[in-house]
Amino acid sequence: MTFELQPRRALYIYLKNKRHASQLKKFGQLTYVSQKMDFAMIYVDDINIDQKIDKIKQYKFVKDVVQSPRPDIDPDLGDVHDDIFFENYDEESVN
Repeated sequence: MTFELQPRRALYIYLKNKRHASQLKKFGQLTYVSQKMDFAMIYVDDINIDQKIDKIKQYKFVKDVVQSPRPDIDPDLGDVHDDIFFENYDEESVN
């Protein structure tokens, strides 16, 4: 038996009323509910995420749902940034 990590994504759900935030537990792991800014953060599996977002948006207490862009961002930022920095540094030291 092997352990496999499932891809997950955070959803930020803006609420009209915080009272109903506990209903979001059926979609994923409710990790945070903001008291001042009226939003909740849940983690859901990345499979069929568009369908889950559509179901969440159907609730009357939900204003908006925003996906976290983190899984789509390259954590290494590529090698281009290092090359540009060192080229500029070399030009300054020569002058």
